[in-house]
Amino acid sequence: MNRVLFLGGMVVWASFAPLYGQEKPAPEIDLEARKASVENLEKHIAQREERLAEWGRDIVELDARIEKRVDGLVKMLANLRDSQDSRTKVTRIKKEAIDSLKAGIDRYTQKRKEVAELIRKGDAAALGDLDKFDERIIRRVDQIAELTKSIPTHQDVDKYESTGGSYWNGYYYENSRISEEWKQNRRDSTQSDKVRGDAEKALRESLERLDQRRRALDDSLKNRELTEAARELYNRELGQIAAYEEHLNAQLLDVSTSVELPTGDGGESVVGLQQAHDMESLLEDSRRDLREDVSRLFRSYDQFVKGRAYLDNLKKNLADRKEWLKQNDPAAKQ
Repeated sequence: MNRVLFLGGMVVWASFAPLYGQEKPAPEIDLEARKASVENLEKHIAQREERLAEWGRDIVELDARIEKRVDGLVKMLANLRDSQDSRTKVTRIKKEAIDSLKAGIDRYTQKRKEVAELIRKGDAAALGDLDKFDERIIRRVDQIAELTKSIPTHQDVDKYESTGGSYWNGYYYENSRISEEWKQNRRDSTQSDKVRGDAEKALRESLERLDQRRRALDDSLKNRELTEAARELYNRELGQIAAYEEHLNAQLLDVSTSVELPTGDGGESVVGLQQAHDMESLLEDSRRDLREDVSRLFRSYDQFVKGRAYLDNLKKNLADRKEWLKQNDPAAKQ
């Protein structure tokens, strides 16, 4: 409560509040409100845990659908081969599919770098996520190798075929021409050499990048000021590099030394030109759908990571509140 004083014609407001310097009484602690806040926060945490679990299931389901679709497309294309009618159309479609798989590796690799940076900054929960990205990258390498090996290589085919013959002056003369089968085999060999050469080059470049990465990690581990999270990450990365190199070397050997079985022995489907056009259209639609699905997968993962961090902060807050009650609640001390 305040009152007004008149001093020398001046209006002065005076207060009944304690004089300056006098300590105010400490407010009473509302223990019941504190306890209620703990209960409310526990409910909040349970709600966020349920929501985070839903996001996690959505990510797993979407990832499984993507992998099933990619695997199905690769197996379908690997089972097709060109006819004399389609010439090299099917092989070109396979090459486009391989390029898409390479682009997929680049996307997963970039996302993996983002996750690794989260871990380096202290997000230990993201450490287990690296395995999934590694699995997807290795799987794409396997699919590239599978498509590459499905492209026909050179076969021993007679260059000339008989078109009949005739007798003249008591001698038989046989007419011949270059066979269509030989022409197709030559086209297959040319395309196969190119695709296999590109695949081998990509695999070797990947191995070189891994070697550079290993050297960089070795240098980083020499830094004594590394955080524990960063040190754990780098050691784990070195182990993963060794496994990845072994896998790439095996695929490189397989791609560079594989020999195509004669036509029909592998159960291939030979397609005509119109069928090849239809397959090209199907592949283009599938590539677009997969790009959209992978983008959605990464957005969902980012949302999950933020939700996980938010939940972690809520749990830390709850732990602090419980500790406060433990120290200040007389009932808790008994």
